[in-house]
Amino acid sequence: MRNMRSIATLFLLLLVPAAAAAATAQKTAPKYYFKVSNIHTQDPKIIPLAKELLEKEVASRPEFTMDLGDPSSEAGEIAEMQKRGMKGFQVSMRISSLKKEIKPPKPGNRDEQMSIDVKLAVFGHTIPGNKIMFTGDGDASLMGEFSARLRDKEEERFTRTALESAIKQAVSTAVAKLTTAKLEDRGSKKGKKRRAKP
Repeated sequence: MRNMRSIATLFLLLLVPAAAAAATAQKTAPKYYFKVSNIHTQDPKIIPLAKELLEKEVASRPEFTMDLGDPSSEAGEIAEMQKRGMKGFQVSMRISSLKKEIKPPKPGNRDEQMSIDVKLAVFGHTIPGNKIMFTGDGDASLMGEFSARLRDKEEERFTRTALESAIKQAVSTAVAKLTTAKLEDRGSKKGKKRRAKP
């Protein structure tokens, strides 16, 4: 009897953590697949950086993933999403303004100042259907001193920081709108069910 109890206790000790881990994995499993499709900007040189930062920001959200294995077509993507119970979005971004300006040093200082201003918008279209599902706006302003001999590196660093901030703001707004839209849909469906009762 003592051996049977020991085996049962050991089984429970192994089962409980496994169940908890499975529940945690289920809670954190991504709900949405995304791929960045287009970056619209007047400065084509900024596209690789903008795409990298947008992918990084969206991927940092636990509800989103870029990983569907390796489907070879959109039909394969859709089949995999259905299998996992996920929805898919093509995410694009329009950088409407990216202004860079060099300003004189502050009184008493030797180094010039650099100013970066960014305004952009993020859009999410459904896969399949290409129906717009969410949008988000972001803007950022950054100004600081820089060494003239490191101007190119400092300009890249300032631009990256400003873009990161604006993209984070836009994606946060877009995700909030997506969540709100889902809640509103549920609420309207519940409302219809209530009205249908005699």
